[in-house]
Amino acid sequence: MITFENLVVRFGEFTALPDFSLQIEEGEFFTLLGPSGCGKSTALRTLAGFTEPASGRVLVDGKDVTSLPSDQRGIGMVFQNYALFPSMSVRENIAFGLKVARRPKAEIDERVRAIASEVALTPAQLDKGVAELSGGQQQRVAIARALVMRPRILLLDEPLSNLDAQLRGQLRIQLKELQQQFGITSIYVTHDQDEAMSMSDRIAVLNQGRVEQVGTPQEIYERSATEFVCTFIGSVNRLRDESVQTLASYPGTPVQAGRSSYARVERFVLQDRGQPSEGLHVLDGVVERVDYHGYFTQYAVRVQGDPLTVRVPYHPSAATFVVGDEVAVGIAPRDVLQYERTQSVVTA
Repeated sequence: MITFENLVVRFGEFTALPDFSLQIEEGEFFTLLGPSGCGKSTALRTLAGFTEPASGRVLVDGKDVTSLPSDQRGIGMVFQNYALFPSMSVRENIAFGLKVARRPKAEIDERVRAIASEVALTPAQLDKGVAELSGGQQQRVAIARALVMRPRILLLDEPLSNLDAQLRGQLRIQLKELQQQFGITSIYVTHDQDEAMSMSDRIAVLNQGRVEQVGTPQEIYERSATEFVCTFIGSVNRLRDESVQTLASYPGTPVQAGRSSYARVERFVLQDRGQPSEGLHVLDGVVERVDYHGYFTQYAVRVQGDPLTVRVPYHPSAATFVVGDEVAVGIAPRDVLQYERTQSVVTA
């Protein structure tokens, strides 16, 4: 178990983490998610021992490691730029930590061979220079170098951000499989929502150094605890006050008038005008743009003078619309997310 306890981290006059508390369970794949500059990498580096907090504590299995040197914490780390040694072979890069630890040569050779096999690096690739490898292969080398030390905790700081979209998708799956295979507590830092949602057991959403919400991907998405989480995760439309008042008048509705209200773009129903719409609040609109993505089509619809985004998943029988079509857009009260009004400006 990892515990951040009232952690304060400052860089000069700037406070990166004003009062950071978080608990991560053993064996979890846990993600710190948030926009650039929110403090997620600072939290990771403080756990690793690379950044010293002004106050607060970091505990691992109940032991205070706040002042412990980084090489004594049993933590492996994979950096965004991989931090590989360009003058060394792949084999030498993976073996580096074991050599520093003065392990016997036979043990080093066996552990390097075994971990290389686990991360799909071939014997031939072990004797190449790292510059000869693709970005995905270099990423595997960085992971192997961390795992060969058999750490209790693995930290990954945006390790896929330098790769193309297709390779990122492949390596997400492999990373998660490796984590499950080794059972290592893993903390992953990213600003990519898709990575966080698809890989994590739990997610902490950070904003300006503070934890907005901790939960499973489903909890974060479907029951966003704050307005920031709601608007940061996925795509939403902000509802007009008139629509909120109408939804609040439905019998048994959870919707309350006078609150900031949103609905995710895929929760709207798009249909021809005049079709049955039981249980939905329906507004007439006109299609202004159609974006086809294969597994879904996204429509920009002008409703009561305002733009509204509606995402329709692919289905062979799904109705399709073109620019200029007059349509009806419906939303159910149960799909509305509501928050106390704030002074923050939120994009619809």
